[in-house]
Amino acid sequence: MTRRILVLIRSDPEKTHRAGEGIRIALGLASGEHAVDVVLTDRAPLLLTPEIEGLVDGEMTEKFLAALKGFISPFYVDQESAGKIDLSESDYQTALLSREEMAEKIAAAESFFVF
Repeated sequence: MTRRILVLIRSDPEKTHRAGEGIRIALGLASGEHAVDVVLTDRAPLLLTPEIEGLVDGEMTEKFLAALKGFISPFYVDQESAGKIDLSESDYQTALLSREEMAEKIAAAESFFVF
């Protein structure tokens, strides 16, 4: 049975492993039969930048992101956060969401995880 799952990542990957852990969990869920959306907000969009190796667990997270890219597209990024983090050199497809659109995605999900 396919379930719609949303993984919201808002932890700062410069300070904690939780953002990378959210990517790992999203990969596990997406590799099954689930429809998974990943929403990055606050400092979490740093995960999609070329500087990922300098982040907490960045090297491992980079491997998970590369695999996750094959299962989901795009990564959703909060518009306010995207204005503060340069994603122009990102290798990942992104779509910007307003706070209202983000709330709608959360409401539409059958399950969601917050990291």
